[in-house]
Amino acid sequence: MNRSCPCCGGNLLEPGSIQSTGRLTFRPDNARFLSMKTADVAVTANICTECGHVMLLGNVQKANELVTGRTDAN
Repeated sequence: MNRSCPCCGGNLLEPGSIQSTGRLTFRPDNARFLSMKTADVAVTANICTECGHVMLLGNVQKANELVTGRTDAN
């Protein structure tokens, strides 16, 4: 999927990761805890090499599973 920078519209996005003392994840506030899965949604990052904006992206499929309890995104 081609993405562009939401700040400047540039197309020069470089993938990478955000570092911390542990693994960076997102936890939905409305996650259901009825499954054996953790409530952590993996996060990846891209930086626009034109303006420096850092865009974080989460695993949409896992977030939907946690919030709705369904395995499809609909």
